[in-house]
Amino acid sequence: MRKYFAAMAAIVIATNLTAVGFDRLTFQNGTEIVAEILKQDDEFVVLDLGFDVLKIPSEQVLTIEKADPEERVEQTTGTALYATGRLNAAPVNELVKRYGDSVVMVKTPSGLGSGFFISESGYLITNYHVIERETAVTVSIFNKTDSGYERKELKKVRIVALHPVRDLALLQIDEEEAEDVAIKPVVLAEGDGVDVGSLVFAIGNPLGLERSVSQGIVSSRTRSIGYLRFIQTDAAINPGNSGGPLFNARGEVIGVACAGHAMFAGLAFGIPVQELISFLENKETYLYDASFPQNGVKYLAPPFRESMEEPEPTNSQSSEEQK
Repeated sequence: MRKYFAAMAAIVIATNLTAVGFDRLTFQNGTEIVAEILKQDDEFVVLDLGFDVLKIPSEQVLTIEKADPEERVEQTTGTALYATGRLNAAPVNELVKRYGDSVVMVKTPSGLGSGFFISESGYLITNYHVIERETAVTVSIFNKTDSGYERKELKKVRIVALHPVRDLALLQIDEEEAEDVAIKPVVLAEGDGVDVGSLVFAIGNPLGLERSVSQGIVSSRTRSIGYLRFIQTDAAINPGNSGGPLFNARGEVIGVACAGHAMFAGLAFGIPVQELISFLENKETYLYDASFPQNGVKYLAPPFRESMEEPEPTNSQSSEEQK
């Protein structure tokens, strides 16, 4: 069924976008089809593909929306720092192949997290708490070669901007150190990018397990914790996922993974993409300056030495105490 969806999507999107009266359907596996709906009920959706009729269980359909005949299915716009756009829907395994190389591991002396490239110039995003109070940051990338993937550590990483309140950090790798690395930037979603119930997936390094993928749905787009807004999802987010991307069924980044619950499965949160774009647009407000003491400087505690045992009291001390 999945292969059939993919084949139909490729044909129907190419032939029917100029027609009017068609609907765009997104399925549980991420496939998207533009077709005319002949019949729809609680059990099945019947589609007219022009050359065939396709009957699909309603439970497999995530969303149905009117297709805009003027809309380009895949288009991106942006700046030198990042790109936004609307991409073609595809199965999750295909999107992971396409954007998995965009995700990196961010390490400091006190821990690790995830991050992702947003431009070919080497700019990448992670959480502030991943690099908080640290200046020695290492980025581990997974470079694809003819013999497979090769892990490479980049140690010349510059902290560009920090937003502690919104838990975001902008880093940049050194171009000379990464001259033989093919950087694959992600595309940020326009608007919200998802609805409640939409399929999402995360790529990151939970507990140091590199390039792990987890999948779920959006539980809420407007979950407020304190005065901050988050995307709530049931996709697994564990320590090490922090700073990694949350993708929708089209492969667009709709949020930055930032927190999971240690005791309850299916309860995780991400920073909405609008907050990320606002941070990037106003990065001058949050520029990092190492000369300021409140920036990422960490002082290590001195070596600990056990105190010597107290000497036994002398006779004179004992007699004095007895007095």
